[in-house]
Amino acid sequence: MHRININTMKRFLISLLPLAVMTLSFGTTSAQIKENRSALIYYMPRTIVVLNVEYEEVTAERGIFYQYSETLLGSKDAVTADSHSFKLRGVSIGTRTVADTLRAFVVPLDAKTISRYSLSLNSKNILEAVNRQEADNTDKPTDNRTVRSNTRPAEKSAPTPDVLPLLEDQMMAGSVGKMAEGTAKLIYSLRENRLNLLAGETEHTPADGTAMRLVLNEMDKREAALTQLFTGKRTTRVLHKTLELQPEDSIDGQVIFRFSSHDGVVDADDLSGKPYIITLNAHRQQYAPADENDKPAEASCIMHNIPGSAEIAVSDGTHTLAERTIPVAQFGITVPLAADLFTKKKTTVLFNTRTGAIKGIR
Repeated sequence: MHRININTMKRFLISLLPLAVMTLSFGTTSAQIKENRSALIYYMPRTIVVLNVEYEEVTAERGIFYQYSETLLGSKDAVTADSHSFKLRGVSIGTRTVADTLRAFVVPLDAKTISRYSLSLNSKNILEAVNRQEADNTDKPTDNRTVRSNTRPAEKSAPTPDVLPLLEDQMMAGSVGKMAEGTAKLIYSLRENRLNLLAGETEHTPADGTAMRLVLNEMDKREAALTQLFTGKRTTRVLHKTLELQPEDSIDGQVIFRFSSHDGVVDADDLSGKPYIITLNAHRQQYAPADENDKPAEASCIMHNIPGSAEIAVSDGTHTLAERTIPVAQFGITVPLAADLFTKKKTTVLFNTRTGAIKGIR
């Protein structure tokens, strides 16, 4: 976030003259930047709906002795076949904000406006404040949990060792069955040695607690590597896929993505996956009809937004995975602040840069 003083901006924009004529939306009328005239442009915010799909990649690899897992180790849950699959964990709904280039507003840099306004814009040229006298806390980002890349792993599994963790006696056995028996004996020997070490019944006991932990950790690693030769290995990675949507109106049951147990998140038109749909119920703000007896106050060139809202739900057609009601800036209406706020005294106005609404006036 940064603050832009009109005096500083004037000097900058004058250096860019002459300017081409630009037509920009200003409420319900059009505003122009005339040639050889300097002006400051700011934007209303636009809400982007962000869906974060969280899913698991599950890989199972069977061990070379899987057939002997139950008979030699008593394990009944050994992996019997290699497999690779994906499982959906959930969906969360968040938002992010961009500048709405369809709602741009012009502040002419003349003596009148310079005496009234000191404008602060954020990095997207969205209005943050008018006449801000001290550093105010900027808007905290919404809980969109956005992932900038499309897909990312949340964790990595340890690689499978290239060399079997066996001793010479096991490797020299004449058959797979004999190798399995020798490996099982080695596992039971490690377990017995661990118990003896913990009971202090060994000839060479580690000197201190740190050395003891190192020895036990090494024994645990070796036992786990040998046991995987029987039970196999299951690896789970948590992945995220980010989908974005710019709502312009209500959405009634649109397929937003599909999910395949073989490929994970796939495109909405990929029929290999199960469809997941999004429903969005838009609530737009409306201008009240004009009253003939109304005498509107003089308007300033400072506009604020009265945002609308949307009820969003993501489901598989039967069960709802996520639902949320969010403010949507582009479903709102823009209203000018009264000029009296800035002519009688230098009023400070703070804006919510995610919605364009007024946060406070002082």
